[in-house]
Amino acid sequence: MTPGWWAATLLVLAPPAPESPALAAWHGDWVGEGQAFGKPATATLDIGAGEEGATRLSYRLAIAGAPPVRYSAEAMYRIDAKSRVTGTWTDSYGASRPVAGVVDAGKWAVHWGAADSEIGRSTYTLEAADRLVVNDSVLQDDGSWRLFASLAYRRKSP
Repeated sequence: MTPGWWAATLLVLAPPAPESPALAAWHGDWVGEGQAFGKPATATLDIGAGEEGATRLSYRLAIAGAPPVRYSAEAMYRIDAKSRVTGTWTDSYGASRPVAGVVDAGKWAVHWGAADSEIGRSTYTLEAADRLVVNDSVLQDDGSWRLFASLAYRRKSP
C-alpha cells in the first residue's frame, strides 16, 4: 500500500461534515396580519438570496390608527457552519442594529440591538411551507421580555 493509504481510509470512514442550515426555506414573498404595539397591523416580508451567500430580508409594516404608522427595514444575514446567524438590520428611522442568533429546522431566532439603546429578539417560525409566524419582543429593565408585535404570514410566492 502507498504511504497515504491511511489518510484515504480515514476520509472514507469519517462522517460527512454537517451542512450549515440555510434560510432558503424562508425565501419568498410573504404577506402578514396581526398586532403591533397593541394595534392591528399588516406587513410584507421579501426574503431571498443576497450577495456572497447571504440572505436578504426586506420588511414593510403598516399599523392602523391615527396617525397610521409606516415602518420599513432591510437586513442582511449570514449563517456559519454552527448554525449561528449574524447580520445587520437597518430601518426607516435611520437606526442600524447588529443581529445575532441561530437557525434550527423550522425556527430562526435572532437578538438585535445593544445595551446602550434597546435589545430585542425576533423569532421566525415556519409552521408549514406556506405559513410563517413572526414574534418580536423587547427586553425590559426587569429582565423580562415584552411582546410588541406578532404577525402570521402566508407565502405569496416562492
